[in-house]
Amino acid sequence: MNLINLEEFEQYIKENYECIYELDTDSISQELPGICDCCKRDVFLKVYSKSYETPYYTDTNLPRFINIYIECPNCRKKSFLQTVQFVEQIANVNGNSRTYNYIHRLYMLYRIPVSNENYINEDIPSEYISLKGTASEADYCLANSKFLASAILFRRAIQILVKDILGAKGNSLYKQLEWLKSNENTLKIDLSEVFHENAKIIKDIGNQGAHPDEDITLHEFTKNDAYGLHDLFLSIIHEIFVKPVKMKALQEELKRSRKLK
Repeated sequence: MNLINLEEFEQYIKENYECIYELDTDSISQELPGICDCCKRDVFLKVYSKSYETPYYTDTNLPRFINIYIECPNCRKKSFLQTVQFVEQIANVNGNSRTYNYIHRLYMLYRIPVSNENYINEDIPSEYISLKGTASEADYCLANSKFLASAILFRRAIQILVKDILGAKGNSLYKQLEWLKSNENTLKIDLSEVFHENAKIIKDIGNQGAHPDEDITLHEFTKNDAYGLHDLFLSIIHEIFVKPVKMKALQEELKRSRKLK
């Protein structure tokens, strides 16, 4: 069996994976610029350790793989990154002399979260097992660049939230969302216009993923599309589970401090 050559392999990686780091030295510093998968901040991720692997060493001169253990300085979430490194040689000719510069590029193949990672699940109460499981799968797909799958799963999570938790009636997500506009939900939460707008957007985009649109330009889901859905979903989770608890706690504290009944 012949191994794929370096040119073919490099072309495949460049077409399918994101370059996360480019530098003129072989040494990886103690920080990597990037966006944290958890808090979505543009930060310098702290590098705790790194290991190098060369699975095959043949005449094809395949690149090496680098495992990096990182932490976000903002939210303190830790992850393992599996990357592949390519080196480009650039010749500098000056008369009869020739020198070389090298550019080292790292492409992220996938990311493995540490076992205690919660992400969007941390604000969903533990009793809502189905919602937590779907949200976790959506977040996993997002972190691994499966943007179409992520969009479909965020839509599914909205339907679980609307039907099973808020008690909306109707045989479709559209009808269930319409029902919530004029009926009291099971949790007795006053749903804002922003909730209805965000839920509709997630529904519509999720439908585009599940049912290919006639417009072929809408068949592909970009990173911005998927992370946009993630942010809208987070705002909905905050409105349903976080905001009411905080408001209740604030009300109780004010009543207590002002001796109100």
